[in-house]
Amino acid sequence: MKKIIRRIALLCWLCLAVGMTACGSGGESSSENSRMAMAAEELAGTWIDGEGNMLSLDVEENLYVYRTWYGRIGTGAMYSDDGVLRLEFDNFLYDFEADESGFILRQEGSGKGESLDGLSFTRADSDLPVFSAEMLDGIWQNALGETLVIDTERLQYIACTTESMFGGTISNKDDGKGPYLFLNGFAYPRISADGCSFELFFFPSETQTPDGTFSGVFYKDGNAAEYADIENREFLTQDGRLWYFDGTEYFAVPDGYALGEDGLAYNADGKVFGAGWEAEVFDPATIWGEDWAQSWDKY
Repeated sequence: MKKIIRRIALLCWLCLAVGMTACGSGGESSSENSRMAMAAEELAGTWIDGEGNMLSLDVEENLYVYRTWYGRIGTGAMYSDDGVLRLEFDNFLYDFEADESGFILRQEGSGKGESLDGLSFTRADSDLPVFSAEMLDGIWQNALGETLVIDTERLQYIACTTESMFGGTISNKDDGKGPYLFLNGFAYPRISADGCSFELFFFPSETQTPDGTFSGVFYKDGNAAEYADIENREFLTQDGRLWYFDGTEYFAVPDGYALGEDGLAYNADGKVFGAGWEAEVFDPATIWGEDWAQSWDKY
């Protein structure tokens, strides 16, 4: 019974996270062999696909918001050519191909990187969650004591552990993928609805490759006891995906992690995912000095 309740709770969370506003209908294809573009007024509003990815399309401002099934949120541009809209994502244009229930995104050209080609969207029934980069500002810490200070106005972060301290930049290409920290490659945040916790999803860059550090769930000021119910924490698998439940919020564990015999999640290199146990808050000042969180000029 406990597993059934947890499964229902997770499904409810997913429904809340991916809902959007209901109304409207898709266009019709002129023939089986042609792709009928949808008019702008047909596309306005919010959409969801079968995986939980979602799009909110503002056809008046020619802007969109894209939220992945695991919660990464980014904005991007749309372009109108004789009333036909195209969406630009990660440097590729996409056509909206009408189908019976909504539309399918069709990528123009091909290349490396993340692709939305073939994703099929239908109308959804509630709004897209609101996200602003400023929600990331502050001091954050995971169960490993890995600590981040983020300042989106400076477009900088400071990172420290018990062994090292360094800094880096924050960027947003407005390519639909959202803001990221240049940390072990591109580190994209997925922040909770209350803005008190987040996790990072890492993608390799031209010069950096994810190394397993700064994974896990980060809490504002490292105070997991205030923002989570750690006594009821657990890892669970749903539809082939690994999730971490901190007693309050569900976090999708990034690809490459699997559960170990001790019930924690590890990547292929044996690095533990920084969540799943109670941990004392680490005070970086004990090692790096009282002004450690104001060391912007060093970086």
